[in-house]
Amino acid sequence: MPISNDTNIAVLVVSCDSYSDLWNPFFECFKRFWPDCPYKVYLMSNKKTFDRQGVTNVLTEDDPSWSDSLINGVSQIKEDYIFMFLDDLFLVKPVDTKKVLEVFDWAVSNDVNYLRTYLMTNNKPDKQYNRLVGSLSKKMIYRASTVMVVWKKQVLLDLLKSGESAWDFEVQGTVRADKYDDFYATWQNLFTIVNTVIKGKWRRDAAGEIQSLGIEIDLKARDLMTPKEAFSFKGKLLRSRLLSFFPVRFRRKIRSLFINKRSPDFPGEVVRKK
Repeated sequence: MPISNDTNIAVLVVSCDSYSDLWNPFFECFKRFWPDCPYKVYLMSNKKTFDRQGVTNVLTEDDPSWSDSLINGVSQIKEDYIFMFLDDLFLVKPVDTKKVLEVFDWAVSNDVNYLRTYLMTNNKPDKQYNRLVGSLSKKMIYRASTVMVVWKKQVLLDLLKSGESAWDFEVQGTVRADKYDDFYATWQNLFTIVNTVIKGKWRRDAAGEIQSLGIEIDLKARDLMTPKEAFSFKGKLLRSRLLSFFPVRFRRKIRSLFINKRSPDFPGEVVRKK
């Protein structure tokens, strides 16, 4: 398959003004570990802008919810495919751009609706498709995850619902996504990332890892997780992994039995500002 720089894909870093303290370290990691990124990069925020070469600001003003902001921001992007990055997911190892181009080119050439490039315990592909990707069956948990995903823009806009939080979207949007075929995930992670902030606080180990790279972070702008909070988070990681022992078709139901609908605690679910 020929490798091409498909200009129909954009990188969208989803953020908001209250997370602006993450922008400089995020893009320092991005520049260091993906210096030859071939795609146009957008940063979505409310009113604040970030002056950095190669970054285009997308402003959404004061939308009432995460989904409203994303609808607003995505609608401003001209490309037909969007690779969604979150502002607290920092690259920590070099990206194989040739591999990324091969996979992304396949996605656009085959008119896919969704391609996840980062795997967690409960969202690995469950069906063989080809050497690059596997397909994601309907009824899978986190089928509409927002983490490191290439979305067909019109499909994403169709699935977003005004008023929803990011967690609402990953739960309810996953159900809505069952009407679509052509959802895929890579067999291996294309990106090595660290989830730096949970519920607005720095993970202590993540903060240490980023600092060990020689990249400055502003620990005055937000707190570190307490040892108790870190222990609780690790417990939720374990709980999430336990779901992988159940058949795919039962995971949504089992998950709903253990999580309060207003308490987004499973790792992999995006816990955000709105």
